[in-house]
This record gives sequence, structure tokens and C-alpha cells, in this order.
Amino acid sequence: MKRFILLLSICFPLLALAQNWEHVKNSGEYYFGEGVATIGNDAAQAEEKAKNNALANLISSIATQVRSDFNMIENESNVNGNLSHEERVENCIKTYSQASLKNVGMMPPHINGNLITMRCYIKKKDLAQIFEIRADKARDFVAMADMALEKRKIDMALQYYYWAYSLLRSLQFPTEVKGSNGIALVETIPLKIESILSKVDIKFEKRDGDYVDLLFKYDGEDIQSIDFTYNDGRAECKGTAKNGRGMIEMIPNYNTDFYHITIDYQYKEQAQGDGEMESVLDVLTPKTFKNVTQRVKGKGNSSMAAKSNTPVQKPQVAATQPVKPQQAEPAKNEPTQSQLVSNPAFYNDIINQVLQAIREKRYTSVTSLFTLDGLDRYNRLISYGKGRIVGTPNIHFYKGMDNTVVARGLQMSFSFKTGIKKTFVEDVIFTFNTENKIDNVTFGLGQVAEGDILYKNGSGWSDQRKEILMEFMENYKTAYCLKDIEYINNIFAHDARIIIGKVLKKAVNPSITQEKNISIDGQKLISYNRITKDQYINNLRRCFAGNEFINLRFSNNTIQYLEKIKESKGKDYFAIQIGQEYNSSRYADKGYLFLLVDLTNHKEPIIHVRTWQPNEVDIDKVYNIGDIRFD
Repeated sequence: MKRFILLLSICFPLLALAQNWEHVKNSGEYYFGEGVATIGNDAAQAEEKAKNNALANLISSIATQVRSDFNMIENESNVNGNLSHEERVENCIKTYSQASLKNVGMMPPHINGNLITMRCYIKKKDLAQIFEIRADKARDFVAMADMALEKRKIDMALQYYYWAYSLLRSLQFPTEVKGSNGIALVETIPLKIESILSKVDIKFEKRDGDYVDLLFKYDGEDIQSIDFTYNDGRAECKGTAKNGRGMIEMIPNYNTDFYHITIDYQYKEQAQGDGEMESVLDVLTPKTFKNVTQRVKGKGNSSMAAKSNTPVQKPQVAATQPVKPQQAEPAKNEPTQSQLVSNPAFYNDIINQVLQAIREKRYTSVTSLFTLDGLDRYNRLISYGKGRIVGTPNIHFYKGMDNTVVARGLQMSFSFKTGIKKTFVEDVIFTFNTENKIDNVTFGLGQVAEGDILYKNGSGWSDQRKEILMEFMENYKTAYCLKDIEYINNIFAHDARIIIGKVLKKAVNPSITQEKNISIDGQKLISYNRITKDQYINNLRRCFAGNEFINLRFSNNTIQYLEKIKESKGKDYFAIQIGQEYNSSRYADKGYLFLLVDLTNHKEPIIHVRTWQPNEVDIDKVYNIGDIRFD
């Protein structure tokens, strides 16, 4: 898997002064551009403006000269009016100036009076290499999509297939990029997307007032995660289905027998942070696909009238085996009976009281069932947008840490209305203390991420350590979703190494290194920005204050128990790699999170290292424990 270029910069190697600009213009070997700006009070700003003008002229020059043999894929309807071939070519070429135009030479600035002139150029023979870099990126996206589809990660498969297709459409000769079968990828990718969409089945489950519960399946099995849009009777809204369930919220008293659900395959929000991908998606007319929108028939609106008379369903109790997560390991890796509570009926009665209070919005009627800490989390939960229970809960009770009991199997939907309306479905977990009070409420990791931990075997993987990890990851996710800044502040070590990375093709300045007590290998591949814990917490405070909601989704877990490294000194260190999808009311992205955490005292976890890298990188190539060296 090739590394992708994420540093959004353009190289400007200075020519030797003897280089002749007239030769650049007249030799026929270069594309070139000139830019002029007025020097005011800020000479550096004027020079930057002149550079940008020169680059814009360079792009126009390239577009003008290559448009005659630039093959466009013209099978899309243009939603923005009819663009000429020349305009389409120029739009495609402009995407390179924003993210990946390399090998651009820049002449020294020329100053004449109050005017500054910048001149840039690129060798014509280097243009093919620029297109090939983008073709490589598209091939890598296809490989990632193939792996995602094999693992039935439908949202990731759609995203990377469509991103690859979009990159290929922006190439000079898109049909020349072949797959392993020798057929052009721009021909096969749309067929793969169509095939996926044809196997997505959305069914109406019930309507409760303005809320509509939907069931999402792919080829007969629950969809792990997928994004969609719908019209609530007034405007376009966004939703996310999880573990086979999704919810839409209609405007008050809007009656319809059909709901139109459109599956998201572009994932434009997740492209934020990748300037190249973002610009390509912006300038290309979207490709339309069959089956992307489904007309879901409801069952009239009788449930609206009967809302107040709907009986409360008691959650089902699993006294023996929990439901296996989708795509779980074979039977030999199923959890043991030692993980399960033998007599769950007592806890089930308490959970049923809480569920009834949530359904009837009598939230304070069950405060006596919680500890103070548990009540704080519960109050945060019921304030997380508009929350409601979906489906019939199928609760399983696990033995937790220190004789606690953990209840899993409840799903709730949450909706938010800042900007575009957004809905999420989340698993909700309750933890009972030894006095049978609910001491904690968290969001679950999802069936796949949960299964990666519960069904893990090997040296050191006791039931206790599995529960420790589950507890930590659920608390970590919940703290970000519910904006619990105090918890986050407490779990990071004072000298925690917090790194936000960008992937490079070239070596970085060797002076940009970590402090001596930790080092990251492969600096030629990673450029990173180290920030302090205080900076990180302050940034989070601003983020929490500026967003109506934050939501995290996890996948692609790789977790190592570090019992054999001498630096652990008898402590329980875990290295956690996990795919993370971040959504908020203002921003969204996907990437890989790496945590090095000390869970010796599970009540006081300590994060020593946190890194985040964009979703461009295969998980096998992101930060891992092999990159960390203690001194």
C-alpha cells in the first residue's frame, strides 16, 4: 500500500540566477505563468499574492494546452448548468494546484517600483508524473474499498469506490488506468457501486409520533454503519444507521405513507482535511446511480394516533449466551460463561424502570436508581439531542470489574437540529455498582468493535482485561460525545504526547522531533504537530462550546496487550489502533486513532500517547507500538 500525499504544499525550488526566463518561455519544454501584485505595507503578503497569481496563470496555461486530448467522462448530468469542455478541463487541472501539483519551479521575485512579479514553471514531461500520482491514489482507494466490502463495511466501501472514481475522472486519460483484470477502473467502479446499492434494503419498522424507525440490511444482514439523507417534509436532513437500525424525524404532523431515503456515497464531509480529494469532489459533477434512493412504504399514520396507548415492551433478557456480533469469530472464540451474569432478572427489573422513564419522558422518576456519578452521565445522556429508544431492547448482562454488572443491548436514536438536521443510532450501556445502583452510562462501541475485544484470545487476554478495555473505550467515546471535559482532562497524563500527523513523500526537517524520552520512527514518512495537554484540552473546550453535537464511531480495531515489553514494569499497558469517524455540527472526518494507555488502575486510566492520522493511510501503516521507543 503506497503512502498518500497529505501535506498540502507546493514545492518552489529556486532557480539559479543564471536561469533565463526567456528560455523557459520560448524553448517549448515548459508550462509557465506570471503573477503580479502591488507592494503595500506587507511585502511578504504581496509576494504570496503574486505567487498565487502566477500559479493560477500556470494552471490556465496547462489547461489550454492539454484540453484537446483531455478525455472527460461525460456520462453525468450537470446540476450546475452546461459547462464547456474547456471549463471542465480547467476545473480538473485546478484541483492539482490545491493539493498535489509538484515539481513547480519559481523564479526569484522581480521588483519594479511598487510592483512585484513572480514567475513559475513546470516541465511538460513532469505533467504525466503528476497524473500518475493521482492514479496511484485511486488504485489504493480501490484496494481499501475492496477490503471494506469483503468485511461488509458498506459505508467505507461506497466512500472509497466513489472517491477513486472521482480521482480517475479528473485524469487526462482516465480509461488508461486498469484494474487487475485489465479493464479500465472508470468502467468497473460504477458497476461495483451499483451492485452494493442494489443489495441495500431499507424497511419501515414503526412510526412513533414524528419519529420513524427504519431497518437497514445489506444482502440480508444488518448493515454495520451507513449514512443517508431524507426529506422531513420541509428540508433535507442527514441520518446514520448503525447495526441495522436508523431513525428519521419528520416535521410535526407531517403525514405521508412513503419515506424517501437516499444513501450517501460521496462522503464529502469526510474529505475535509484532504485538500486534493475535497477539491476534486467540489469541481466534478456528481455521478448518479440507480438504487441510491429508496421509496420506503410505511404503514399509514395509525401509530401517531395510538402513541399514548402503545404498551411499554419489557426488554428481553439473555441469561446464557449473548448475541454474537455480525462477522464475529468462529464458535471457538465465543465468550465464556464466566463473562455472563447467571441470574440477570433483578437487574432487568431496574433497567426496565429506566427504559419506561425514558419512553414516557419521566426522567427524574428514576433518579433513586443511580449513584451521583451515574446520575450525572444519565442527565448528560438525556440532554444529548432528542433521544428515544428504538426497537425492542435485547439486554445481556455481563460481569464487570470489581463485582460490577454491565448491561448491554439497548439502542437509542438521537436527533439534532443545528443547520441540517442529523440523527444517530447508538448502543447505550449501563453499569451497576456492588450496591446495585447504576454507576455509569456510556455509549457502546458497536457490534464489530465490541466483538474485536470480547472474542479476542491469546496470552494475557483474560475476561477481566477484556472488560477493562471495553470499559475504557466506552468511557473514552462517551466523554467526547457528551462533552465531559473533566473526564478527558483526568485521563491524559500531564506530559502526554499528543500528535496530529500528516503523511509525506519526502523527508521532514530532522529538527522536528519529539522530546528525547519518546521517539517516532519513520520520520521521512510522517510530519507531525506535537501539542501539549493544556493546548489539547483548551482546543477541546472551544470545540465543545462551538458544536451542538459531537459523535464518534469506531471500527478496524487492533489492540495489543504489552505484557512482554520491559518498559511496562508490571503495569497493564495497551496499544490501541482504531478507525475513528468524527462527526459534529460543524465538521466531519475519518482517520486512525492510536492510544498508548496504562490501565493498571482501571478506575484511573492514563493516556501517555495519542496520535491521529487521516483516513488516507492503511491501518497497517499508521502509528503503532513498534513506532514508540521509551528512553
